[in-house]
Amino acid sequence: MIRIKDIAKQAGVSPTTVSNVIHGNYNKVSEKTVQRIEKLLTETEYVPSMGAMMLAGGSSRIIGVLVGEPEGEKYGREGYAFSNVLIRSIESEIYKRNYYMLLHFTPDPEEGIQFAVTWNVEGLITLGLHTKSNTMIQVKGKAPLVSIDTYYEKQGIANVGLDDLGGGYLMTEYLLECGHRKIAFLSDNDVGVDHERWKGVCLAYEKRMGDTAGVRHIIIPGERTKRKHFYQEYLAQIAKAEDALFFASDYYAAEAVVRLRDLGIYVPEDISVAGFDDSEAARLCRPRLTTIHQDIVRKGKDAVKKLFQLIDGEPNISVSDQLPISLVVRDSVKNMQNI
Repeated sequence: MIRIKDIAKQAGVSPTTVSNVIHGNYNKVSEKTVQRIEKLLTETEYVPSMGAMMLAGGSSRIIGVLVGEPEGEKYGREGYAFSNVLIRSIESEIYKRNYYMLLHFTPDPEEGIQFAVTWNVEGLITLGLHTKSNTMIQVKGKAPLVSIDTYYEKQGIANVGLDDLGGGYLMTEYLLECGHRKIAFLSDNDVGVDHERWKGVCLAYEKRMGDTAGVRHIIIPGERTKRKHFYQEYLAQIAKAEDALFFASDYYAAEAVVRLRDLGIYVPEDISVAGFDDSEAARLCRPRLTTIHQDIVRKGKDAVKKLFQLIDGEPNISVSDQLPISLVVRDSVKNMQNI
């Protein structure tokens, strides 16, 4: 196995200089020397020792990513397209900084604390954990923490989220412009992200129609088998009562399109369906879903950037970021004004 001192000998420099280049410390190394060493590292397929990096830096160089349950089902299973893009974005940004990601699913904040302490993580990013859980982990885990898509009554934890209220508002505004007056918003809960999206639905409808009599929030089961049974019993009734179904995620919307077709109800001919996220599911669905776009890759990048700002002790860090949204019009919503 090639060693740092072997690279140093070939490059005609000290092992310390090679180590500086490996760890990205270029301040005391000329650009020409950096290029020469990096060329040798590539040619020799040098693989740095994790143990040596930890000893050299006095740190684990591990960033923990905690995904909560049962909300984590949305990230880990039901919403796999969304979660895969988000987690890969996080991992890519962590790796660029010569750190490593350790991914763990847990329903228990105490387990999250144990995870942080046992692995001596440099920082934590959480998905799908409740506000109290994040607070407990930050206090007892003693590592900088950034949450994703979490709403706090009092903002004490850094968070990267989305303009969820604006997304709910924008889609409802579009559905109303298309002539829909009976709109149902469907999600598996009424807290956090989904609650904000529902608030946006109500605000847009009330502004246009003067009240919220024509909208309703339907809570659907989060577990797939239970949701299938729910659809078998109630979906036809729901579709008959509404002009449009606006789902809190593309996954749920695409799934409903299939279930509706099984019942002989076609989208958008018989009912309009819209989603949220602009994930792979929206593009693969037939008809393709009209949805609210969010930049999932950027969300992961911004979370990692904010975490390292905290790790580095940078001042005046924003504790609450909301990324922008936009409307993507495709084929699943009928314009009733043209009928």
